[in-house]
Order: sequence, then C-alpha cells, then structure tokens
Amino acid sequence: MKIFKLSWRGICSILILIVSITITGKCLKLIGSELLIRDAITKTVDYDEFRRVRIEKDKFEKINQYTQKLLALSPELHGHPYINRIAYLTYSMILSDYDLLSRPVPDVNVFLRGIDRLSKTRTFQELYGYYREIFSDIRYFPVPLMGKDAEGVSYVDSWFAPRSYGGNRKHEGTDLMAANNTRGYFPILSITDGVVENMGWLEQGGYRIGIRSVSGGYFYYAHMDTYAPGLKIGDSVIAGQLLGFMGDSGYGTEGTIGQFDVHLHLGIYVSSEGMEMSVNPYWILKILEDNRTQLAH
Repeated sequence: MKIFKLSWRGICSILILIVSITITGKCLKLIGSELLIRDAITKTVDYDEFRRVRIEKDKFEKINQYTQKLLALSPELHGHPYINRIAYLTYSMILSDYDLLSRPVPDVNVFLRGIDRLSKTRTFQELYGYYREIFSDIRYFPVPLMGKDAEGVSYVDSWFAPRSYGGNRKHEGTDLMAANNTRGYFPILSITDGVVENMGWLEQGGYRIGIRSVSGGYFYYAHMDTYAPGLKIGDSVIAGQLLGFMGDSGYGTEGTIGQFDVHLHLGIYVSSEGMEMSVNPYWILKILEDNRTQLAH
C-alpha cells in the first residue's frame, strides 16, 4: 500500500485554497445581501401582498430572538428608533417580498447592514406603522378551549374567499367554527388591550364588537350571541377579557339567527389614509395558538 506524503508546499497550497474558498463564500454572501438591500430600497408598498400577512410562527419567534440577542449584545443600540422587533419584522417582510412562509428571516448582520438605509424610505415607514398596529398588542387567542374534553374551534385560511350575501364580495377575515355548533357556549376573549369603539348590530356581522388596540389596530369580532354584562362603548378592556359569546347572528334585520353555523368572524384592520384596511388574521391566529386558555364549563 502506497502512503502519500504531502510536502509543506502542498499543505500550504491546500490551506490557501480553503481560505480562498471561505473568503469567496463570504464575499458572495455579502454581495448577495447588498443587492437585496439595494433592491428593497427601490420598492413601493404592494398592498395586496402586505394584506396577506404571510408569516409562520417560528419565523415570528426567530425575529423576536434575533432582536433580543442584538440588544443584549449591543446595549448602545437601545433607543435607536428602528432596532426593535417591529422594525426587524418590517425589514424582513420587505426583503422577502412579504413571504416569510417560504423565505428565511435575514440574519442579524444583514439587518444591521441595511436598516439605516431602508428605514429612511417611505415604504418602510408606512409598513412599519401597519405592522406596529397589527403585532404590538396581540396577546391571547380569542376563543379558549372548553371543558375536560378541551372542545375548541377550527379555522382555515379563507382570505378573499367568495361571499354572496349582500352582493358578490370577498371574505376579509377568518371564521373560527364552533366544534359543537352551539350558540352561547364558547366565550370570546379580547386579543389585545384596547377600547371598545363599536358595539351593536350590523346586517352582515350581526351582533359585533370592535376594539381599538393601544397601538391603533382595529380588532373586529362578529356574529356574537351575547355581550359580556355591562360592557359598553368607551370601556377599556385588557387582553384576555371576556367580550361575549359566540353565536350565529347576522344576515338580516336585527336579531336574525340561524343563517349559518355558529362561528366567530375575526377581522383585523389597520389605518390607511383615514380609512380601515383589512389584513388576513389567519397567520396571526396561528402565532397566538400557544396563548390559549382552557376553561371549565
């Protein structure tokens, strides 16, 4: 059996090759991230894509972890207006074309490399305001598990699915369907702290309540059976507080019930040029799944 021995010159050549490959890889990564950042700076807001709110729970948690780690390791960054989790989320959404389902979260180095430049753009500042309204105050899943058998609700991503009552339109929310289809059984809890801005009957929404969160997002709960006793417009609420009970009211004059299965229609809205713009609640609910209470009945 032949034994090959490398000369010092051969060893040095291999080491130089390894170093060159490593440096080349880092350079290519740096160039790639710089191109992404420069492209992001030129973008305008794509409202249709923004409103779909495509972000997985693990990506949202990674953004929180990256932000916490960054601030822990670099105390001098505390007080920077855009070194926070909402800014990191906004930055990530722009670089990923609003898709953090299939695209990765940019690492901390990529974030630091581009945040000062990107945060100066109108697109970033507008989106930052929207994401702050949506994500700053969310705390609890709106429907608890009930009883020893942990009965719950089911929901799917029905964003922009066709609806026909009152004319052809698109579904701008998420329907959480009662497992037992029993009105008045499942409590509805406030997702956020906020103020009761609207209550009462709407033809399409039935008995509904609208909560304006601390950061300005509007959380709309529809098709309710009853309201929590004493609750009225102008009242402050805290996250997890009882708002009422799930029902099947709506699609008619006040008091109409039974036109569809018992469920909660959840809508989430942000303020845009003096109007309310709906966003898809589905992925937001997925993020909140672990923050779900269980109650005896």
